[in-house]
Amino acid sequence: MAVEFEWDTVVIGTNLAAALSAQQNNWHILFNKEPTFFKFNTLTSKELEYQVWESIASDLSLRALNPFGDKITLIRVVDDGIEVVCDNRKYKVRCNNIRFHDDDNIENFPFEKVEVQCYRACDWFRVTSGANHDYWSLENEDDFVKKIYFIPKKTLPKYKDCVSESIIDKHMLKHIDYTSTMARLKTTQTMKEAGILGTKHTQTYRYPIKMELLERQIFEIKKEVFQKMDNYVLDTRVFK
Repeated sequence: MAVEFEWDTVVIGTNLAAALSAQQNNWHILFNKEPTFFKFNTLTSKELEYQVWESIASDLSLRALNPFGDKITLIRVVDDGIEVVCDNRKYKVRCNNIRFHDDDNIENFPFEKVEVQCYRACDWFRVTSGANHDYWSLENEDDFVKKIYFIPKKTLPKYKDCVSESIIDKHMLKHIDYTSTMARLKTTQTMKEAGILGTKHTQTYRYPIKMELLERQIFEIKKEVFQKMDNYVLDTRVFK
């Protein structure tokens, strides 16, 4: 049997814009998927996006505006509100207005699906040779491996691992030229061109720069739209 809630306005989404909308207007929020952020994404305020989001998400929880947290498995839009499924339990939320900041994991979504324009691929590498240098970032003119960020190793902070950030066309994500292997090769070449040297072996020889893939994160970059229909609003604009 469904447990019923009655709220005026419900925000659906997990990005920073959704969280800010709920916080500033004292609206309840539903997370339709797991929140994911690129660790180095910076706002125009110079703050890190994920840190701002964590602060707002904590505030929403303390104010009981996010009662389901990360337990939601499905959201279904119905005539008089929303059905929220958490594993094998279903909850009914009666509401007057729904603001969508995303369209994933939502049944009966009242708008057309939001177009994915391209992808952000972030390849995280463990550097095994070439980890000792003074750089914190390197940039390229191309979208593929457009920027490399360096991170101190947890156990040996004098040395650095890295992550390369790429923007990839939506039709090219699976192409061999845009794989993590190609990102590793271009990252290595960019580091070499910047003058970074591999680990010293003898007085006259250094090993080449080497690294191994830890993981690849893929983020969808969707079209930014703002639409209204009856008591529904679709707003996928990104907070910057």
